[in-house]
Amino acid sequence: MFVMYIIIVGCGRLGAQLATKLSEEGHDVAVVDRNPGNFSRLSDEFNGATVTGVGFDIEVLKSAGIEHADGFAAVTDGDNMNIMAAQVAKTIFKVPMVIARVFDPVKGETYRALGLETVCPTTSAANIIYSKFMIRNEESHFILPGGGIELVEVPFHPGIPATTIAEIEALDDFKVISLTRDGTTTFPKGTDVLADNDQLLVALHVSDLPRVSAIFHLNER
Repeated sequence: MFVMYIIIVGCGRLGAQLATKLSEEGHDVAVVDRNPGNFSRLSDEFNGATVTGVGFDIEVLKSAGIEHADGFAAVTDGDNMNIMAAQVAKTIFKVPMVIARVFDPVKGETYRALGLETVCPTTSAANIIYSKFMIRNEESHFILPGGGIELVEVPFHPGIPATTIAEIEALDDFKVISLTRDGTTTFPKGTDVLADNDQLLVALHVSDLPRVSAIFHLNER
């Protein structure tokens, strides 16, 4: 296993859980938080380092070992704090992988366009809830990181006006990732002929979910 050195700024519920998980898996982790009392959220299994200080302070980050860090995650409750800390890690210390949690979707998109990797729990949660409304039964589906693309498992049946993978993809803006038939899953070709009860894993944009649901009659079963 490749062992990474990762710095996490913010020891709230998310930061503590992330730090503990990475530490348990054998990675070297340092957690930075301005409130030393927050380190009590770390589990007994956490064997990394803790550093008290502001997450975008250069000297604090140096004491956390940022000069040899492989990854950096800013996950405090403040968007501005996370963005500033991530920018320092990315532009000054050239950390290879930098991620910032940003609650404001507009800020998240803006900084993502500028090359800063962001995770927006607001957008992700909204899309998940939206998807559950659109697919009211228990289909297998989840949203990929970034919040825009979703994978949905759908059944093929003769009522769909298509007979091949290429024809079914032409019905709307989605991509068939895999085909499962009689318990065997394959990566399909466009010429593959579909059969009743085939299960398709399709990738689509969340905004296209209502149309795709209508094609596969997901809300009628």
